[in-house]
Amino acid sequence: MSTTVERIIEEVRQLPPEEQRRVRETLNEIVPASPTEDELEDRLERELAAEGIITLPDLPAEEEDEDWEPIEVTGEPLSEMIIRERR
Repeated sequence: MSTTVERIIEEVRQLPPEEQRRVRETLNEIVPASPTEDELEDRLERELAAEGIITLPDLPAEEEDEDWEPIEVTGEPLSEMIIRERR
């Protein structure tokens, strides 16, 4: 670390807690937070879609999902049937 940064850190440590909080808030405004992995993936997908490399599915609105109910079926589970037929 540079001498200036070390000096600033030491001065911040000597501040009362309320002023340290203000320094933190100001730094949070100045320095943007790093994007999460999900945010980076979403950004990449949007850029690829904008360039026409991929197409993104139209996702249903949330209220449409609220009405969804699973259908009860009888018989052998599909996963077991697929495994059996692949053998």
